[in-house]
Amino acid sequence: MDASSATTTAVVEKSLPLSEHNLSTEEVIHAYLNQHTPFPASSVTRLSGGFANWTYRATLRDPYEFTNTRNQRKVVKSIVVKFSSDVAAAFGTVALDLYRTKAEVAAIKLVSGLDLPGMRLSKADADHDDEAGARPTVSLPELLLYDSTNHVGCYVDLGPLSTLKDYLKSHPSNPEAIQLATDAGHSLGEFLAGLHLWGWKLLQTEHSPTSTSTTPPLDVFYRNGAWQTIGVLEGVIKEFSSSSIEGEADWEKITNVMRREVLEVNETFNHGDFWTGNVLIEIQTPPIGSRTETRTLKALHLLDWETAKTGSASTDIAQFAAEAFMLRQFSASPAGEALLISFLTAYEDYIRKKGSSETMEKVKDDVGTAAKPSALSGSSDDSTTTTTTPNGMLDSRSVLARLCTHVVTIGKMVSWADKETTDITTRMMLQVLIENDQRSTTKSLKDVLTLLGVVEQARDQ
Repeated sequence: MDASSATTTAVVEKSLPLSEHNLSTEEVIHAYLNQHTPFPASSVTRLSGGFANWTYRATLRDPYEFTNTRNQRKVVKSIVVKFSSDVAAAFGTVALDLYRTKAEVAAIKLVSGLDLPGMRLSKADADHDDEAGARPTVSLPELLLYDSTNHVGCYVDLGPLSTLKDYLKSHPSNPEAIQLATDAGHSLGEFLAGLHLWGWKLLQTEHSPTSTSTTPPLDVFYRNGAWQTIGVLEGVIKEFSSSSIEGEADWEKITNVMRREVLEVNETFNHGDFWTGNVLIEIQTPPIGSRTETRTLKALHLLDWETAKTGSASTDIAQFAAEAFMLRQFSASPAGEALLISFLTAYEDYIRKKGSSETMEKVKDDVGTAAKPSALSGSSDDSTTTTTTPNGMLDSRSVLARLCTHVVTIGKMVSWADKETTDITTRMMLQVLIENDQRSTTKSLKDVLTLLGVVEQARDQ
């Protein structure tokens, strides 16, 4: 079979026969592909990493040609296969909701068609690149087939690319890596801000009294669960709160407010697992004969949309910022710091520019409602935050509380450093949580950099 005889249009959704065997082995996945899909394979190899799912690379017997959602013709010689179960691949005792597979397919189909920063769908985006210099593109996985019976997804294989986390951990101080981190932070910050603004406006429209939609575009994401860390935080508080933590803290109030934000705030659409380990990077080497040997960042591929859900904007902002901060904290990485500063700065600048009073007032006129603050919002004397942008998107109190929670809880579950270093950072984050709870203003995401001690570089940006 040649490529021309294996042509289709992504995305194909099917309910294939229920497999009689567990699809968590290379041999069974190989047989499944050959018997039930248009992707007969010559070999299947399981890929390392991944908490929730079993992931494989399948080398195809014949090239597979398809037309993607942007009407581009492509030919692939290998695919990535992801099998999901009701337990985590890394820990067989951890139960997971299979609804996440439906959410991921819906998210990829929905977001892939949006005109977001970095996705190169519009002339305006290309013009922006011409003015600012070429920016790395941002893309989503290209889904070829989704089998809803067996919870298997077949994706275009991007090849052996590194994650942003692994690259920056391996090159913490390299000047090339610092520039790459800055570029990645800028592109991902703008992309996420664009996604959040789109989600905010859409949710305002869906909840409008004049809305005629019977099946809102985001309805599939309302019930999608997300990995929660507040319970782990409460355990850490019990362990550390009586040792070397200055000041009085109402920990019950702090955790309850965060829990309420997680469960009740519904202000925008989130990726849900937005961190450096879910970003594959594509690096471009200068052509032979070029005047420079410096490599540049060509593309960012944002993976794992299965925890996509509606919620507080701080969910995504804080997780990514926390992971960048941990690179800085545990790897003494200037590249991690550059990523943190660039990401938060680009996100806020985009929100302030695109979430202008004219744009937001038009939404308010259309739907008859104004933006609602996040559960962690305190009183604010910043008119820009309260009247011209959705409050939660620039709510530094909410972002910082969620960031500290992420660092504290993930630091307990993932081995970033030795126990002494981890404990020092844990106490520092709990101290910041106390100081953050006592603040009365939420002026800017740059407040996050100030309270984390990343201040001089932030002023220079």
